[in-house]
Amino acid sequence: MTRSSDIVVIGGGVMGVSIACHLARRRAGRVTLLEKSHVGAGSSGKSGAIVRQHYSNRLTATLAQRSLRVFERFDEIFGGPPVFTRTGMVVVVPQKDRAGLDLNLAMLHELGISSHLVSAAELLELDPHVRLAEDEIAAWEPDAGYVESVQVVASFAEAARREGAEICEGVEVKSLVFEGPRFTGVVTNEGRLTAGCAILATGPWAAQLAKSAGVDLPVQACRTQVALFRRPPELGRRCATYADFSQGIYFKPTHGDMVHVGSIAGEELHSPVDPDAYDESADGDWLPLMRQRLSRRYPGMHRGYGRGGYGALYAITPDWHPILDRLPGCEGVYVAAGFSGHGFKMSPMIGQLMSELVIDGQAASLDITPLRLARFAENDPVKIAYSYGVIG
Repeated sequence: MTRSSDIVVIGGGVMGVSIACHLARRRAGRVTLLEKSHVGAGSSGKSGAIVRQHYSNRLTATLAQRSLRVFERFDEIFGGPPVFTRTGMVVVVPQKDRAGLDLNLAMLHELGISSHLVSAAELLELDPHVRLAEDEIAAWEPDAGYVESVQVVASFAEAARREGAEICEGVEVKSLVFEGPRFTGVVTNEGRLTAGCAILATGPWAAQLAKSAGVDLPVQACRTQVALFRRPPELGRRCATYADFSQGIYFKPTHGDMVHVGSIAGEELHSPVDPDAYDESADGDWLPLMRQRLSRRYPGMHRGYGRGGYGALYAITPDWHPILDRLPGCEGVYVAAGFSGHGFKMSPMIGQLMSELVIDGQAASLDITPLRLARFAENDPVKIAYSYGVIG
């Protein structure tokens, strides 16, 4: 590890490597990324990495929209193999939420995002194994899909290296160092590194590091879970991605004949954990519950083969939206954290916006003022006018 740098990016998840890559591409100076384990070892490597644009506010929908265009050409832009698989996405809500869904679809249409209502018969044509109840409605987003999370992180990191950034694995940042209000470096397990600027992209660990600088960052590390099932042979491999608000789950196809299932009920907020000491296995009584809910939507999955699951981490803010901002009272320190389980899909745009904030003094590609840290103290959280749940 070098002993000095112009910019230090702390955290080697997808946000950290994207930020480092964008900074290096813009020749921002010597860029060093510090990761205490290996890149993608935290939340990013366990992400379902669903890429969809169905949001209930314009900013996050636009972030997802622009990032999707990057993922479609990721190998051309950043190198490495292609990472995006298009599946289309079905959003299922109870009939009582029809007004909210209609408003969402109208907003998405204004943004140029393709998403529209489908009947039960039309849904069967898209996915012959799904069942929709009479009191449910569905919308179809044809451009959605998922990316290979580990490969995205690796490709971002390799692209950053090619542009001159240094990626240091096994280097844990213990604290930030200041002279007065000005940031001057970090203390790590391998000694001190001097730098003029730092970006905290440490996900569930962000609050701990901010506290070392005397800042209370409202980002809570919470445990979430994923269940894995092998599809029975008669279902074949054709499967869309789903956000099923009636059953409170999301699911997507993954490697081979596997289905990845998780919750969108938001219960993670009630499971705060120490990110360095949490249960990485799935709860034994939770896995059958996921099978039951999945089978209600996909009846054939009652014959699916359980393949266990795992515990993972979300970094949740009070309004379930990230903080992209300067750290107050800490000259030269920035934060990109609190993505609350739905940030992976935005990572290309987050790297671009944070590089603009650091180099140019403000983000130019989009107005990120709604994601400022002060919104919580000002009682001005990101508002989700037409929400029917949380998509992780």
